[in-house]
Amino acid sequence: MYHCEVCFYFMGCDSNLIQIVRATTPPTQFTYSFEESNTLSEDSARKADVIFMNMTTVGSTDLNILITCKKKDSEVILLADKDRAASLTSDELSEVSDLWTLPLTDTEISFYFSKWFKNYKMSKDFWQCQNYLDVTINGVPHLIWYKDRYGAHEKVNESFCKAVNKTMEQIEGRGHYYIWDIEPDDYVKGEFICMESEFEVMEKKETCIFDENVKIRDEMRQLKTYKSPLFDLDGSVMGTVGVAMDVTQERIYEQMILNNANTDFLTGLYNRRYVYQFMEQQGKNPLTVFYLDLDNFKTVNDQYGHQEGDRALLLTTEILQKCMPDDMIARIGGDEFIVIKVGEYSKQNVEETRLWLQEQLDSAFAADDHLNKISASIGTSHSDQGAIAMDALIGEADDLMYQEKSRKKAAS
Repeated sequence: MYHCEVCFYFMGCDSNLIQIVRATTPPTQFTYSFEESNTLSEDSARKADVIFMNMTTVGSTDLNILITCKKKDSEVILLADKDRAASLTSDELSEVSDLWTLPLTDTEISFYFSKWFKNYKMSKDFWQCQNYLDVTINGVPHLIWYKDRYGAHEKVNESFCKAVNKTMEQIEGRGHYYIWDIEPDDYVKGEFICMESEFEVMEKKETCIFDENVKIRDEMRQLKTYKSPLFDLDGSVMGTVGVAMDVTQERIYEQMILNNANTDFLTGLYNRRYVYQFMEQQGKNPLTVFYLDLDNFKTVNDQYGHQEGDRALLLTTEILQKCMPDDMIARIGGDEFIVIKVGEYSKQNVEETRLWLQEQLDSAFAADDHLNKISASIGTSHSDQGAIAMDALIGEADDLMYQEKSRKKAAS
């Protein structure tokens, strides 16, 4: 995909070398241009990407000048006989990409150039791969990191740096404690990211998915992490690569959706849908059901309006939560509520609780000027074998509630 323009500069080179290089067909993504001179041309040196310098016709002084004036990333190929090559200093050689020993046949020139250009193209291909990787990982909002087998971070993306408030240079080669500002005691407690998941990935040698809680800028965040092993040349595991998606907000939305599906909008209590789900979850645990209905609720609505009716429902909710804090409480319709108690409960305790709960509600209504006409009727049912027949269990409590309502009407 990339396009590379290569400017060759031949300094003091013989015509055979120049002709062989010029005659070489460049790969699709490469184009060539050429500069030639017998002595050093600083302008040509500054433009060149590849410089061929014949040391038999150009002196060491020109080499030193060339090193100072050439582009930083340009490559220098020296051509020299054995004696001249042996006289090159280590500083000079450190600036040289390749050294060809003269004399060379045309076949040798073609071979050396082909071999050099293969490596040159490979460096450009590597640059493209590196560019692909960097743009890809830095263009996503997820945290991405590469670690060695001991947990040191070899490479991270910009989102990772932003999350830990550190630069890539600060992160490189460092482990969890420093990067996440984790105290050793917190690490031991397992409250933050740790190496256990990396060990699991390296042991299984396959991609694994984890849910992890991480402290980011003094706030706990929920991450969904995908971790994969990185393999060395010999097939052994040399580290891991991880991708972490911050799903904190998604989890909040999921909980909101779940709450909306299972709760009553006005009171915040569970709804009828959740009642059956809850009872199914109890298996064969003994269950006691209290089925509650408000007497004269419609009268309050008609006389004072629905706002006061809603207040009656909220007052009922408050009393039920206060009196039955450890039990499942639900509003299953207009002015109808259910309380479900899990566990062994004798008939005497059931009746005592029913009367006490009814008294608490009636007292609260009686103390309110607008709600003093309301009272509560409660029916109960009990199953020692759990919710084997949920509808029957609820229906029995409902029937007894209506019997209580009828008894109260008859008494009045």
